[in-house]
Amino acid sequence: MILYTSMPNEWIYQAEPSEFAKQKVVNFEGIPLLVELTSGSEYRVIQVMSTDPNDFMNENIGPGVKITLS
Repeated sequence: MILYTSMPNEWIYQAEPSEFAKQKVVNFEGIPLLVELTSGSEYRVIQVMSTDPNDFMNENIGPGVKITLS
């Protein structure tokens, strides 16, 4: 099958189930975050899961930022 589209592959095809195994929801400084384990106790923020609009303005927890959990 040939699919002609300008959209990235990630938007069309589902990720492998093993990608979801590395993700979890954590509370970081009272803010729920969806994170992905990168190494040891270091995580990369994927999504801010908060309902407070002010939490989205915090640059320390934005998507792509690496955080350390103890």
